[in-house]
Amino acid sequence: MIQVGISKVNITPYIGCPLGGFASRKDVSQGIHDELYAKVVVIEGQEFIALVSVDLLCLPAGIVNAIRTQAAEKTGIREECIAVTATHTHSGPELREEIQEQPKPSYVQNLIDVIIGGIYAAWRVREPARVGIGSGAIHGIGVNRRHPDGLPVDPAVGVLCFDFESGKPGGILINYTCHPVVLGPDNLLISADYPGYTTRIIEHIKGEGTIAIFTNGASGDINTGHSADLSALGYPIPGRTFERAGQLGTMLAGEGLKTLGRVEVKSEAIVTAKRKILSLKLKALPTLEEVQNDLKKKQAVLDRVLAEKAAEETIIKAKVNKLYAELLRETVAHQAKAPEANSIKIELQALRIGDCALLTFPGELFVEIGLHIKKESPFEQTYILGYTNGYIGYLPTVEAFQEGGYEAAASRFTPESVKIIENESIELLRSFISEE
Repeated sequence: MIQVGISKVNITPYIGCPLGGFASRKDVSQGIHDELYAKVVVIEGQEFIALVSVDLLCLPAGIVNAIRTQAAEKTGIREECIAVTATHTHSGPELREEIQEQPKPSYVQNLIDVIIGGIYAAWRVREPARVGIGSGAIHGIGVNRRHPDGLPVDPAVGVLCFDFESGKPGGILINYTCHPVVLGPDNLLISADYPGYTTRIIEHIKGEGTIAIFTNGASGDINTGHSADLSALGYPIPGRTFERAGQLGTMLAGEGLKTLGRVEVKSEAIVTAKRKILSLKLKALPTLEEVQNDLKKKQAVLDRVLAEKAAEETIIKAKVNKLYAELLRETVAHQAKAPEANSIKIELQALRIGDCALLTFPGELFVEIGLHIKKESPFEQTYILGYTNGYIGYLPTVEAFQEGGYEAAASRFTPESVKIIENESIELLRSFISEE
């Protein structure tokens, strides 16, 4: 029988902390709407694996590596068997290293210490448990923000549950594919967004002591139905409220609980992990001088259409063009820190729990890529976990690179990187089966 331990620790930042996710946000946090947590499940089978989900935009690889190294020292769990994934809420602390405004170093160090403590606590309290997997589906939450018809999306609601033999409350993992950006750049209250509502509702209904964990999928082009361009520009968009976040979170919780009712739990399951280090080629970029000149031209166009009091559509287009130039400038400036590098190494990781595989990626895969990986996976259930073990930004499809747009402009990678990710992910998943 497998052994499982779960824990939940508070990682809410201080009021006044810089918030991450929106370039158009104008101020630091002004209060706390709901607490942020790190939730941990440690599973002992053929080997130990640990999954940590944090209510954060992302965690840079440096912080993840510190957590893994120290947690491994405390527990004996191998570093490559520890996954640290972020829900990607845009109403939490800014932790990306390339962003100038950062939280207090004391908060970051405490964050690392608390997460390590959560892993250790889950490891210490593990006990015999049964595991169950299932998948439901929901429509009306995730929308493909790049296409007028809102498609494709991934409606799957993955459920992984852990029931303790002792009868005490267990753990429930929900995997769903959608940006937690119901709350927009005008929100200055710390919040887990709609996944926070989902997990709180499940924990309330299942009873005190239950720990509900949210993980996000290949949601690079999936949000709740608004324009990424208008959001990035800071335009007010109707419906970006806590009430709406609550509605969507409740819908997801309902489907998760309904799916949970159909899940069959088992006392035995293969528990193991694999990882693969890949090299992804970076875009060929213009010089910083060329980018600055282009940005000046875009600014001049914007100034002109504003002075002419042009149609709103024309003004928005000029603002978007300037935004893309700014994104390119940021990419060039970031790349200038390592001018000789034309590729970066990333980690793919796969956790196997019985007939379920959790495939992790340190960034924002487009949903089409995630759907293809799932289709080719040999497992009964495959959950994609984006924003895991670091953060490298967007990885659009080849078609999206050709079409352009916000995500393609912000991406640091070449279109060829897409096929590398797809092929290597599928190969990694299949390797579990070939070794049986």
